[in-house]
Amino acid sequence: MRYVHLYFTCIKRSMISRLEYKKDTIVALFSFFFSNFCSLAAIYFILQAIPALAGYSLPEVGFFYGFSMMPIALDHLFSDEFWLVAYRRVKDGDMDMHFLRPVPVMFQVFAETFQPEGFGELILGVALITVCALNLTVKVTFGAIVVLCVGAVFGAIIITSLKVAMAALAFIFKRSGPLLQVIYNFSSYAKYPLAIYPWLIRTLLIFVLPFGLFISLPVDTLLYGTYNPWLLCLAIIGCSAVFFAVAAWVWTLCERRYESTGS
Repeated sequence: MRYVHLYFTCIKRSMISRLEYKKDTIVALFSFFFSNFCSLAAIYFILQAIPALAGYSLPEVGFFYGFSMMPIALDHLFSDEFWLVAYRRVKDGDMDMHFLRPVPVMFQVFAETFQPEGFGELILGVALITVCALNLTVKVTFGAIVVLCVGAVFGAIIITSLKVAMAALAFIFKRSGPLLQVIYNFSSYAKYPLAIYPWLIRTLLIFVLPFGLFISLPVDTLLYGTYNPWLLCLAIIGCSAVFFAVAAWVWTLCERRYESTGS
């Protein structure tokens, strides 16, 4: 309970500091809306020239894209500070203060920042899913709804775990941002149906960097009933547990190697 209270105290402080610059917050929210809108517009214009993408219509592709925003947005809300750790906070020596406090360093990084821009991604994702679903004949089942919720929540845990593990490498190499960016960019492939990719990329996105596991497969289950929703839920939850345990182990291992920088 102490850590729960401490976390919300830190989040409250973070929100107060962000709202001190209201125009900056508004611009950040607008930028996320605009960047995702441009991506959606690109998909729309491509599918206007090509009526179907590997047999998938515009509403189907839009549904995949909209759902992909859900776990990414949840991750963005709570763990954006790890980007700064990977790119500059270790290199600049800013992590020293975290190591001097009697609180776990990873906890402090999680509690450092709360990004309200993630709400913009959530709202846009829900709106896109709703619009596309109205243009599709979808037989909604309880299991399919559950697997979508599991995919969004536990998918966010998997994304965060990858971010934590890659950011931890900065304790050794001082800067791991480019590597984190490469890993994170693979999530873009899961915004489209896995069926459009060759088998090698499909295997990579399910078993190695499992963005497809918690994004594409749940949507396939809802739209086409391709997979057993309960087995898929177990697979996603199990995968998130393994990834988070590995991420925590990597963080602990790298944290012991931390050395303050001189500049």
